Amino acid sequence: MWRRGWQIKFLSLGIGCGVFYNFIFSQIPLVQKLELQLQDTLLRLHYPKSPPKEIILVKIQRKDLANQMLSLGRVFYADLVKHLLEAGASVVVLNLRNDWREPPEFDYPIKITEPINRPLKNLVQNHSNRLVLVTRTNPISNIKKQNFLIYNHLIPFDGEQFQPLIPPHTIQGFFEYEPEAEFSRNLSSTARRSHLVGQFFISHGSNQVETFKSAALLALEKFEQQEKKVYLSSKFTQVPHQVKINFWGKAGTFPSLELTSICQPSKDKKCLVVSGSQLSQKVGRKVVLIGFAEGNNIHTMAMLSPKGDSMAGVEIQANLIASLMTDSFLQIPPQWVELIIIIFGAVLFTVGIYRYQKWHLLCLFLVLFGSYFGGCLILWKCKWILSIILPLFVWVATGVSIFIYFIFGQQKEIITLQNYQITQLKAAEQEAILSRTRKILHRIASDIHDGALQDLKLVMDKIELEPDLDVDLILEKLTALGQEIREKLSNIRVLAGKMEVTLALREGLDVGISTTLQDLVKSGKLTLTVIKELQPLQEPELNSVWIEHREEIYRFFREALNNVIQHAQPPHGTATQVCISLGQQGVRCTLAIANDASIVESTTYGRKKGGYGTKMMDAIAAELPDGAWQMLALPDGQVRVTLSWRLP
Repeated sequence: MWRRGWQIKFLSLGIGCGVFYNFIFSQIPLVQKLELQLQDTLLRLHYPKSPPKEIILVKIQRKDLANQMLSLGRVFYADLVKHLLEAGASVVVLNLRNDWREPPEFDYPIKITEPINRPLKNLVQNHSNRLVLVTRTNPISNIKKQNFLIYNHLIPFDGEQFQPLIPPHTIQGFFEYEPEAEFSRNLSSTARRSHLVGQFFISHGSNQVETFKSAALLALEKFEQQEKKVYLSSKFTQVPHQVKINFWGKAGTFPSLELTSICQPSKDKKCLVVSGSQLSQKVGRKVVLIGFAEGNNIHTMAMLSPKGDSMAGVEIQANLIASLMTDSFLQIPPQWVELIIIIFGAVLFTVGIYRYQKWHLLCLFLVLFGSYFGGCLILWKCKWILSIILPLFVWVATGVSIFIYFIFGQQKEIITLQNYQITQLKAAEQEAILSRTRKILHRIASDIHDGALQDLKLVMDKIELEPDLDVDLILEKLTALGQEIREKLSNIRVLAGKMEVTLALREGLDVGISTTLQDLVKSGKLTLTVIKELQPLQEPELNSVWIEHREEIYRFFREALNNVIQHAQPPHGTATQVCISLGQQGVRCTLAIANDASIVESTTYGRKKGGYGTKMMDAIAAELPDGAWQMLALPDGQVRVTLSWRLP
């Protein structure tokens, strides 16, 4: 179960990492480039076999601009558009030359009767329902609105009130373009995405905002009105965000006409149709787009297509119109939707890292990303497109960050727990040392009382009852008693200086015994073959009673082993090996020290009769819970000392 504090902390960290890394990686060109390449690959797999037959291009090429006989002026353009409309074209989308755009100071209708603009103006006035004037704009931003250049010099006005007779938004459609689109490196490039509607300021220094449609959407709307088809355009006007253009192929995929195949030069700089009937067959009931198709200039508006080739702006417009006409464009969700998806994925990674083991993390990542990628493909079929590379980078970075934080958090908890355990262990050890010290002092005091002081009492009684005793003998006896008492007191001082918990026992009684045996063998004090049968005990942790008992058991082991070294190991005895065993059954534990000496020295048995070592072993066994010890001479010649007790 999650602790609430950690749960809130981890979720907050996951959300924070998701937002932070989303901002960081979205600014990295490499991530944008990889995402663009992946989406271009999917686009190449998605496009239909053949473009709609209702779209045709009239391409203006370099040779046409260089042909002085054609003289591509405004009169020629107006005449060309007039012949196309007369030939039965449903809608004509006209990309004007950049130098025909009036400068910003001519926002209001000035020189409206200027002869050079009159042919195009008359064309707009007479065929506004079948004509679209393309207005180039910078990429639309949701943060800052831009000014929209109204073609006041081409739109007819009311002579008295100076109001346009034709609303600009019904004749002008925007086309987003940026020079960087020729080398597309990011997802928001105008070579891949376009808005269908946008809001613009319609004059400088004014806060008046008006909504305009894209040239592609406006052309589709007028085409549907002319052909009386299903009105898809009304549905598309409700799409506030960008759409992904569906490309039908490389440049030149859409059918096109060369300018010289329509018009032949004339002295009055007009377009003389070569064959009206042929022109009618080619452009009848179609959307005709007129624009520059060659060269890297502002007129051409060249962009890099998903196929990797340079594509003129007029062909980009044709692909967008075809995408709308066939309802095959891809919709792009708002950025906040993708941000929510990224944050949700980051939270899932955070939960997974917190809940699952380390070796499950790779499987978790593969499952989550595989599910997301599968969902993206399903949405792709439903004509929605989601970023793939960006979430991948964000989730990986979030996962790594959370994992590192989790590891550091675990280490911090472990260190805190260890410090707490060390503190508790030290407190338990200090309590055990105090208790053991009291018992040893009590034991030594009892020895003095029962030994030297009793002997002193007997001497004093003899002096009192027998006045004729030998003084020298009495003094010698008193001196020996005093020396014994001094030795006991000296032992107390030594014991006070050495009273501490044996470090080797902190890892367990079995470890402490094994370490002691290794040290004795290395030092040469123990020359017998050592057989160890040591089973780790289920020792209670941080228990001062057990720490004290463990020290006493270890002391018993040292005393028993010292007896083996002093009495059974050559040259004092005939033993060849010593076997140390430690085992546990339930809460009952047994420690045994056995050697294979064939003759048991009398001194060894003598200790059982009341020597200091025997008394100490008796005292240790008596202090342990259900403690007991015994020394046996087995039939096979072994001498075994056994201590048993119950764990507290």
